[in-house]
Amino acid sequence: MLARCARCQGTFTTDRFGRQSCPHCGSELDLPDPNAPRPPAPPAGAPSAPGEPVPPPGPVAGPPPAGGALPPPPPPPPGGYGPPGGYGPAGGYYPPPPPGGGWGPPPGGPGPFEPERPAPFAERRTRGWVSSFFETWKLVATEPQRLFRLVRIDQTGSAVLFGVIAYSIGNVVQALYSYLSGRQTLHVLERMLRDLPPESAEMARKFVQAFTGPAVLGSAVISPLIGLLGIYLTAAIVHLLLMLFRGAGRGFDATLTAVGYAYGLNLLLAVPGCGGFVAVIWYLVALVIGLGETQRCGPGKAAAAVFAPALLACACCCSALGLGVGAALRELGQPAGQVNL
Repeated sequence: MLARCARCQGTFTTDRFGRQSCPHCGSELDLPDPNAPRPPAPPAGAPSAPGEPVPPPGPVAGPPPAGGALPPPPPPPPGGYGPPGGYGPAGGYYPPPPPGGGWGPPPGGPGPFEPERPAPFAERRTRGWVSSFFETWKLVATEPQRLFRLVRIDQTGSAVLFGVIAYSIGNVVQALYSYLSGRQTLHVLERMLRDLPPESAEMARKFVQAFTGPAVLGSAVISPLIGLLGIYLTAAIVHLLLMLFRGAGRGFDATLTAVGYAYGLNLLLAVPGCGGFVAVIWYLVALVIGLGETQRCGPGKAAAAVFAPALLACACCCSALGLGVGAALRELGQPAGQVNL
């Protein structure tokens, strides 16, 4: 016997009537026996038993219509039949099905298919501090577009705290590594400095101690304060530039949320060697993506707001260098002019 599921419109073969599961979507079906006597229908609106509500009509699959083949089932909805949007029980992050088959930014904020959700770190009291921190860090590092599109922008305290903790851990580990490796370097240099004049040897010692002495450990102690000031100062500068480029339509909270969570990539400072360079590049990429999603302004305006200070600083440095070189050339050319006279 060929039957059709009323939910997914899929067809399957069965040899019995009664309750059973659809092999395609797993829905519970009730295949009625056409030869069984039917009970008299109760009046409209009457319950099936005293004190029992009227059961809602459920999915029913019946025998195929006589005289022809069944039409093909309709295609699945955009996004498939996967889990709904949100953070899954295994720590995964699943977006809702995209409206109309695309992820275009809505003009006035998230639409009905894109409700904002708290980041895992914002639910640290129920998820646990360590697990929620690393789950959020993984989303920022590997899925920034998905995270920043759906994250709530009214929980700026969690974003700032996340960035301060990540920066503090990375900076403390980097400072300790620099201090220990610097002490070893200074011990090796002591043998080489014996052959130098006393003034040159003392200058070399001070230069090495500047990167390995108590100042390095002091910067590790005040890392939380440095991270907090860095997040707010960066957010203020970037938000002003976004306002200039007309890309700050959702307010300062959206900018602060993007900067705070992207600042968490400074945890890579703890990696010896090239960790600092990788952290800066990764942070800038995540910040551009995050601002484009939280402010709904797109990556173009976000990149302009992020890289405009660097371009302005480069322009100022090049101008100052040009003026210095010009002044030096004029000083070198002045004696030659006097000799010609």
